This record gives sequence, structure tokens and C-alpha cells, in this order.
Amino acid sequence: MANNLTGLDHAVVAVRDLDAASGVFERLGFALTPVGHHAEWGTANRCAMFAGDYVELIAPEGEGEVADQLRDFLTRQEGLFSLSLGSSDGAATSQSLRSAGLEVPVARSLSRKLDDGKGTTLMFSEMPLPPVATPGIPTRVVQHITAERERHPQWLDHPNTACGIAAATAIVEEPPALTPAWDVLFGPHSAVLTDDTVTVHTGGGLIYLTRPDELTQLHPEAELDELPPSPALVALAIRVADTDRAAQVLKDKGVDFSRDREGTVRIPPSEACGVFIEMVGA
Repeated sequence: MANNLTGLDHAVVAVRDLDAASGVFERLGFALTPVGHHAEWGTANRCAMFAGDYVELIAPEGEGEVADQLRDFLTRQEGLFSLSLGSSDGAATSQSLRSAGLEVPVARSLSRKLDDGKGTTLMFSEMPLPPVATPGIPTRVVQHITAERERHPQWLDHPNTACGIAAATAIVEEPPALTPAWDVLFGPHSAVLTDDTVTVHTGGGLIYLTRPDELTQLHPEAELDELPPSPALVALAIRVADTDRAAQVLKDKGVDFSRDREGTVRIPPSEACGVFIEMVGA
């Protein structure tokens, strides 16, 4: 476990209206946590929690550096905003990455107060990584201080049977040139080059780096005409226990989707707040 990193912790989806986006993701069959508020960031969120990772819907609601970053992003689009990597020890990760030559800040505290009627507050240690560490993908490192409070059974019971993040995909101009940076984070040979696509093995979920014109090699039905300028995160693959059940949920809700011969469910960005979502068998 290089640098105390445990893998892909969560994917962050920036949205303009948290209530509306929550309705969109509930229509896709995700159960969501109560609204949470980050006082330090000026943001609010809801999450689709899985056993080992999650998808976060986040919107600006007050003053703060992250709220300002979100507002800037949202002037152009909704969609995948960043990734967060898990750490078993945020302070140790920070020190280790500094020793590797990265200008990484000291890990700092972050709270999330839930609108759950109980005043529950979740605590984290977090730090943003410099762009050189994860070229093309805004990334943070997070340690869950109050992990035991974060996964109530009802939050893990998704009608679409979702159970984890299989992969996140980003479009970049020169994927092969980025392998050394990712190897610093996750260890030698963790970033594997195949043709011109890089697969980063995080120890918990994959990260794909591909050229815009080769995105359909990974995601055959991605809507190329709607891609943002690279570099950009564009797609999530979600593991589901039952692809037939996931497809039925979408059909019942009138969601536009397609399936391939293997049963993979594909949801266009127009149905998922700007994110191309694949639902793959667990």
C-alpha cells in the first residue's frame, strides 16, 4: 500500500441544484444519504454510499475555496469534478508524498454535518494534491475519521443493486506521458500503458486515461459530441449485483439507456447530470 493510499475513495459530481440532482440519481436507482454541509468548504452534498467507496453529489451553498472552485466549474457544465483517494493515515500520506518530491499540504480537518434530525457530524482529514501529482484529474486525499457512522444499512440498499465503483475515466491529450506521476502515488508499474490508454491500478478501483478520440474504445456508446475539453473526467463504471434489476429500475422510471450483449447498462450524460455511467456486473 504505497504512501498509505487505499485506492479510489469516491468520485465527486458537481451539480448546480442539489435537490434536483438528488432526484436525478434517485431516478437512476441510487439511495442517497441525508444532505450534509461542509462548513469549511461552503458546500452541501448527498452521497450514494457503497461498502468501500461512494459517489458524491456536491453543490456550492456558501463561502469557501471549494465552493468557489465549484461555481467556476459549473459555469461551464455539471458533471464529474474530481476524485478522492483513500488514506489509512492522512498525515503519513502527506509526509510520504512530500518525501517523494511533491508539494503536498499538511492534512487538514473537514466536517460534514448531516440533516438527519440527530445533529450527526462526520469528520475527515483531507488534502488536495498538486496538479503535477495527478495530471488532468483534480484529486484529493481523504481519511475517514468517523467511518463507523457513514454506512447505515439503508444507505447501502440501492434499488439498482449498486455496490461499488469499478472505474473512472478521464480524457487527456497525452496519456503515456502521465504514467510516471501516477506511479509515484501508487507505486512502480501501477500505471499500465496499453496502446495509448493508461490504466491506473489504485488498489481499489481503476482510473482510465484516454485520448478524446479513443474514448469509444473504452465506452462504445459515449456521446462524443457532448464531451468537455480535455483534460476532463467524463465517465464512471458502477458495479451492480444484478444488471437485469438495474435495467428494470431504469425502464420503470423512463430513463434513456442501452445494453450490450454482456448486459452492461449504459446511461448517457443527459440522464445523469453530465456523467456517462456504465453499470457493470459485480
